[in-house]
Amino acid sequence: MKITNHSFFNKVSKQEIKLNEFIQKCFKETDSVIKYFKELKADKLDDYLSALQNRLKSELKESLYNISIFDFKLIEKNLTLLQKYPELEETIINFLCRTLELSEDFDNIKEKYNLLYFNIRKAGRHLSYYRVKAIEDILGKEECIKLYKQIVECLIKEMKEQESINQPADPLTLTRIDSRNFILDHYKKFGVADFTLGIYDDYKEIYRFDRCIVHEVLKEFDDPDIAYLSSCYLRDSPSSNEGYTIQMRKTQTLHHNDFCDELYWNNHVYPDSEQPYLEFTKNMGKDLEE
Repeated sequence: MKITNHSFFNKVSKQEIKLNEFIQKCFKETDSVIKYFKELKADKLDDYLSALQNRLKSELKESLYNISIFDFKLIEKNLTLLQKYPELEETIINFLCRTLELSEDFDNIKEKYNLLYFNIRKAGRHLSYYRVKAIEDILGKEECIKLYKQIVECLIKEMKEQESINQPADPLTLTRIDSRNFILDHYKKFGVADFTLGIYDDYKEIYRFDRCIVHEVLKEFDDPDIAYLSSCYLRDSPSSNEGYTIQMRKTQTLHHNDFCDELYWNNHVYPDSEQPYLEFTKNMGKDLEE
């Protein structure tokens, strides 16, 4: 096994984003959660929307942005329900702009904004956290976890239908090489994480994350169960792997533990590959630090 350590986490890295497109993405994610909440708990929809609105407003303080400058034709594209609640839309935009730390006096949308990547991830993850937390507010924690896991299964089904899974005829052509190189380049460029990578071969690798931006932007809530549910569970649900040759599994995350272990493997080469023992993953690469 080839083992390498990478200390990439950096809170001051920046990324260029198109603000309208970023808000559109956040709107679409919120719209999907609302849609499936309604399907599963229609009698509680008004309570949920009110709870979400209150949660977001509690973070706004006095931040108010000029909503009229945003391209609503774009950001409401392909929505099913959210556009019916303009007050919530306005609150979400204000919440996102404030979390991105945009100046409150900007009065026109630029083509691109060069913003802290940490704040970009924080804005999206905090919105997701409040989408789940609002369910807990009205149903309690146990029912919230149960219901949101049902919503996640609907989200996974929706995403798979939209992307139309198309696996190659020869599964041996699916290696981890390109994905691995993307992770190394992307994580370094944007300061995403500190991690150790163990490469078995072209078809299998294990990561130990000692610091990750997803956990970093959510740890201030001191609410590991809801933080995990709102950020990592969608990828961790077993159904996320169904239909794919490349599989991913982890047994713990930074939300609840000292490190996160992520195993990726080609399921044709390594059928239902076993997860390395946590003690092995915990100590992986430690000798390289000496």
